[in-house]
Amino acid sequence: MPSAKTLRDLPPHLRLLAWPALNHQPDLPGVTVRVPTELSSLPPSLACSSSDVTIAMEPTTHATSPEDLLTAPQTAPALAEPMRLVSTLALWDEVVRENGVYPGNIYLASEQSVALLLHTAHGTGTPATAEPSATARLAELLEQMHALELLYRFPVAYKFRGAHGAERQCRINGWGRLIFRMLTAAPADPYNIAAARARLTGHVQAHQDAYRRGVAAARAAEDGSGARIWSDIHTEQPIPVLI
Repeated sequence: MPSAKTLRDLPPHLRLLAWPALNHQPDLPGVTVRVPTELSSLPPSLACSSSDVTIAMEPTTHATSPEDLLTAPQTAPALAEPMRLVSTLALWDEVVRENGVYPGNIYLASEQSVALLLHTAHGTGTPATAEPSATARLAELLEQMHALELLYRFPVAYKFRGAHGAERQCRINGWGRLIFRMLTAAPADPYNIAAARARLTGHVQAHQDAYRRGVAAARAAEDGSGARIWSDIHTEQPIPVLI
C-alpha cells in the first residue's frame, strides 16, 4: 500500500486527482483519498483546502505516474467538470492575447462572466436564465479550484466596483495553465478544447472593439472611479472582463 500524503503537500495540478472523491464520487483508479468525518457533510471546497485530507497513489494499468493519470482518457468522465472549467479559463487568456485585446492575464468579472464564457465556448447551458442551483454549483466549483490553488478568486477590486458586492473576479494561474498545456499536448481531446478555441476566437474577433474599450476603461480605473467604471466595463462586453 503506498504511503499517504497530505493533499496540500502535492503540487496544485496533481491535487485535482482527489476532486472526484472530495465531491462524493468514486476514487480514480490507483487513488485513495481520506476525508475526515467532520468534513464529509460540509461543502467540498472546505475539504480542498484542509491539511487533514490525505491522498495515496499507486501506478495502474492506465497510468504509471500521477501526471499520466491526470490526462488519461479513462479519467476524463470523472474530471470533466473541473477540467472543462480550468481549460476554458486558460484558453480564454490565450485567445484574448492572440487577438490583441490585452497582453496579460485577463480576469473574469464575476461568476456570471464565467457562466457566459463556458456557454460561449461549449454551447451548453443558458446562463441568462440559469437555475439558482446551477449558479450555486458554479460558485462552489470556483471555490474548489481556488482552494486547490489552480486559479485566483477574490472580491472585485474596489477601484472597479466602488463598493463590496457578491461578485468575485477570477482568472487561471500558472498551475492551472500547466494542466492546460498537459491537456493540449495529449493525443486525445476529451474536453473539446479545439472546438472551444474556434468558438472563442470567433467570438472575440466579432466583439474585439467592445472588449478593447472595456479593457481601456479598466486600465483607467483609480480608487474613486467606482460604479462608473463598473458600468463602463459592462456596457458592451458580452463576457465582462477585468485586468
